[in-house]
Amino acid sequence: MHDFLGKLWSMEFGAALLGALAGGFFTILGSWWQSRYSDKAAALAQAKANAQRAFDTLTQLRAHLEAQTFLGRGTAETRAAWNRERKTLIATANSAIMLLPDAYKETRGQALMLLRMIKEWYGTPEWREYEVETDVLLSEALKFLGLFVRGSKVPEKRDITGVIAEAIHHYRRVWMTAELEDLARQAEESGLDEEDQERAHQLQQALGILPSEGSNPDTTTDPVQTPEAE
Repeated sequence: MHDFLGKLWSMEFGAALLGALAGGFFTILGSWWQSRYSDKAAALAQAKANAQRAFDTLTQLRAHLEAQTFLGRGTAETRAAWNRERKTLIATANSAIMLLPDAYKETRGQALMLLRMIKEWYGTPEWREYEVETDVLLSEALKFLGLFVRGSKVPEKRDITGVIAEAIHHYRRVWMTAELEDLARQAEESGLDEEDQERAHQLQQALGILPSEGSNPDTTTDPVQTPEAE
């Protein structure tokens, strides 16, 4: 009887010991998993905070860009003022973006590449074209950072050089059309002198209203014809 009770006690003790060990193992495993999950969540939160800081800085730079009223190639003072602001804000955004860990290198790499493409301005091209190009680059960088902060999928990379070229082409057509419309109003009110007529002719050719020189010399058109009149 004594042997039987001893064996039973040993079996119960062994089972209890195994249960305690198993329970301890799962407790340790659960703690490790919870700690690891918490570390990942904290790392993601920090990465999003850095991306948000860069996003806010670039939003500030974009607002500063849109507020400028420089004409043509500006002056040495206006160019220097813009370049100082640009350098400060891009450096701040860069420092935040570079803190994004390798797990988010697609967002980090693309944003840094886009900021490297934002050049200093020395008067060439003229301000409005520079503004168009810079705005495209800032918009694209903001898109990558904004989607990351929201937890959305990384967008596909675009041929940003082609996007810039298309934006500048559109801008040129807009201002050439506006200038030609001004000349058309002037022609109706008081007529155009020889210089203005030549300018209108150049604008019509650039906009495709008139054929290029030598393509069809017999073509006739109004002295000033705007795109809407086609």
